Amino acid sequence: MYTVVMLGGTLPIPLYVLWAPQMGFGPFTTTLVFAVYAVGTVLALMVFASLSDRVGRRPLLAAAVLAAATSTALFLLAHDVGTLLAARFLCGLGTGVFTATGTAALGELAGAERTRLASTVSTAANMGGLGLGTIVAGLFAQYGANPTHLVFLAYLASLVPALVAVIVTPETVTSRQRPAMSVRRPAFPDRRAARTEFLRAATAVLAAFAVSGLFSSLVPSFLREQLHVHNVAAVGAEVGLLFIVALIAQVAAPERWTSGRRPTSAFLVAGVAVFEAGLWARSLPTFAAGTLLAGTGIGLAFRRGVAVTQRLADPRRRADLFSTYFLFAYTGTIVPTLALGLLDQTINQDVATLILAVAVIATTLASALSRPATTMA
Repeated sequence: MYTVVMLGGTLPIPLYVLWAPQMGFGPFTTTLVFAVYAVGTVLALMVFASLSDRVGRRPLLAAAVLAAATSTALFLLAHDVGTLLAARFLCGLGTGVFTATGTAALGELAGAERTRLASTVSTAANMGGLGLGTIVAGLFAQYGANPTHLVFLAYLASLVPALVAVIVTPETVTSRQRPAMSVRRPAFPDRRAARTEFLRAATAVLAAFAVSGLFSSLVPSFLREQLHVHNVAAVGAEVGLLFIVALIAQVAAPERWTSGRRPTSAFLVAGVAVFEAGLWARSLPTFAAGTLLAGTGIGLAFRRGVAVTQRLADPRRRADLFSTYFLFAYTGTIVPTLALGLLDQTINQDVATLILAVAVIATTLASALSRPATTMA
């Protein structure tokens, strides 16, 4: 069910190039639609996600699936930008609740002796779902009877067994409390060394998700307008490639890559540099090579961050710390993506992406080269 919910988060990405001429919007509105999705995710992480530590995992998981279903229904009805924004916001809410709650639940279902398995499964479900979403939507849009509707009808049907799965999954929170709704402050580990380790991992994933935000918003139009890729299935596959490679990196990378900061940073920096060179040179093979490298960096950053968060989290507040972790991740998609959309309106598109690339590389290197804190505090 984790995979299915995450798949819904990327279904609209290849369809922006079809909606744009129908609804009359440009690159900035595309980034705004994606940013609204990320805002919904961040709001869910700040307000709703940690509720599962109090009321149980299953109620929040069920609510997330229902939010995904409502969002899908709005996509089916969308004929204007307002409905599209509402659909993406609801989609973000469901994704935000599910990422923190689902990751915490998987860790508890696996048990303390299988934390690495839980980290691998949760990151695979997250990245695998994101990658499959763009690929499936591209195929439906290119070869289906109704490019912007058929895929959502199929997805709505897939949410029925996902909801059944929520109902039959064992509840892992044994000590229930009364729900308390409030805007939560980000939670951090108490010890200074643990807090520093967590912040380094969270900063790395912030930079990684800035890259995925670029791919999830403007890359489809870049591929169409600059690299002359007009097959929607190919556009979906290219965007999905980033997430699929990230998934493979999480599952297949050797332990020395996933446990250290520098392999992650090396792949991400190299990937951003190469795909940026591909955009400037108008070279699809170079862009694809950069996608492979960047996807590897994203997968390693995400896997390491989830493992660090699983290890440092207080068992009584596991979803709370995961909410903070994913808050960093989705903040990394909002600010750079909106900034890129604004810059695209005022300066050359190549220069705008170059500014984003420099910012991502600087943040990644800062996270990788920062000194570890002492373990005394």
